[in-house]
Amino acid sequence: MKKYIFLSLFSVVILLGCEDFIDLEPQDQLTTTAFYKTAADAISATNAAYDGFQHLNYYGFNYPDILNIAGGDAVKGGFGAGDRPAYLEFETFNITDNNLRIGEFYAMAWGGVNRANQVLDNVSQMEVGGDFTEELKTRLLGEATFLRALHYMNLVLGFGGMPIYTSVPAIDDEVLPRATAEETWAFIIQDFNDAADMLPDTYDAENVGRATRGAANAMLARVHSLRGEWTQVKTHADLVIESPAGYDLAPTFAENFDERGNNNVESIFEIQYTLSNTSLDIWSSAGDWNSNFIAKYSAPQVGNAGWATMSPTQELVDDFEAGDIRLGETVYQPGDPYPNPNGDGTFDPFDGSHFENAGLFGHKKLTGLDFNNSAGNGFNYNYKIIRFADILLLKAEAENELNGVSADALNPLNRIRSRAGLPPVNETNNPGLSQDQLRDIILDERRSELAMEGLRFYDVVYRGRGTEFLGARGYQPGDEIFPIPPSEIAQTGWPQN
Repeated sequence: MKKYIFLSLFSVVILLGCEDFIDLEPQDQLTTTAFYKTAADAISATNAAYDGFQHLNYYGFNYPDILNIAGGDAVKGGFGAGDRPAYLEFETFNITDNNLRIGEFYAMAWGGVNRANQVLDNVSQMEVGGDFTEELKTRLLGEATFLRALHYMNLVLGFGGMPIYTSVPAIDDEVLPRATAEETWAFIIQDFNDAADMLPDTYDAENVGRATRGAANAMLARVHSLRGEWTQVKTHADLVIESPAGYDLAPTFAENFDERGNNNVESIFEIQYTLSNTSLDIWSSAGDWNSNFIAKYSAPQVGNAGWATMSPTQELVDDFEAGDIRLGETVYQPGDPYPNPNGDGTFDPFDGSHFENAGLFGHKKLTGLDFNNSAGNGFNYNYKIIRFADILLLKAEAENELNGVSADALNPLNRIRSRAGLPPVNETNNPGLSQDQLRDIILDERRSELAMEGLRFYDVVYRGRGTEFLGARGYQPGDEIFPIPPSEIAQTGWPQN
């Protein structure tokens, strides 16, 4: 009998990750029965369910990188072909089943599902009383439901249909069969809808950064856009736009990608990062994983900061319109001002201290390096999973798909373009504008606005345009579904993708 093994240890991990376990009786045992007693216990467990997103092997670095490379926004960089060679497979779509980066992402996502289910299993059984109010209980269950849906969304995008676990399996339970992709999507949509019903619109200052109703509706808009369900996209985009949370575009594009943008007015949901209170050097005995490592790993190398593991492509640079201020905030180009303490203050791609085995450009977005930081590993720039600009573009796209060229489609699009320093799309500037032409303009706008944010790959594939944009690099329909790690196939007996 096959057993479900790879998640079973997380029941221990989640308890060890909570602050109050040392006060439990008996002190030589940790059980969910003993732990889930107070409001503080429930909050600690929910906090632990957020934690996995921060990790280096998930949103802290690995997952956005592989999607940026697959989508054509970036190529592998690093110090020669032997540095993170698994990235090269995403450039050509010759992705093998033992690709280390896929295995890391797969494990982190399933670990996240299990942590969310720990909360759902146990907090749902807690009795309301004292400071553990019905409102708090509902909110925490909503947060866990949202987090589970986000992990499952990443899993179905990466691997197709997955087994649907609504609770933590016992160690002697038989492994569930894989659901179909359609069944998995239906589960994700239901979870996000349930979360929207349970979550608040906003939080007090102490709880900013938790999942909200707006975040659930924003993710539903994204999910339905990938499925071509434009009526639902419009519905959920409108709910975000009209939310009491007051989402809006930040005054400048650039401020979304450093500490100024943490939980700002444009943020709908983002991964929270802090500077380590011990050591920014994760490899030291005092280091930790609570900082954002995109700055360290994907920025051009300067002194002790930046490993240049990915480099923006010429194709990406060429896609920006003339005069688009976002280009200079997304990409370092030759001769751009660059705070190299040992150089002439400009970016030189042929300087070996910047990177090897890459291209002519350096990754700038979310890599505002602090060159006075002697450790140079982690930074406190939150990673935005979804922001208001994305919702405005989805709103424009939905209106165009449903009703063709109209003010309802052009107005949200032009809000984005105005901030980027570009002229509006209208009859004067685009005489005879058709629905097909506007569709292309919106897709181009998504690339420029959301470049290097891990979205381009699925944007083109799930709009049926993967071969058009990625075919020259070897993409064929179906290549968006990655191989499941062989160890998982051996344990479960599932068919390989």
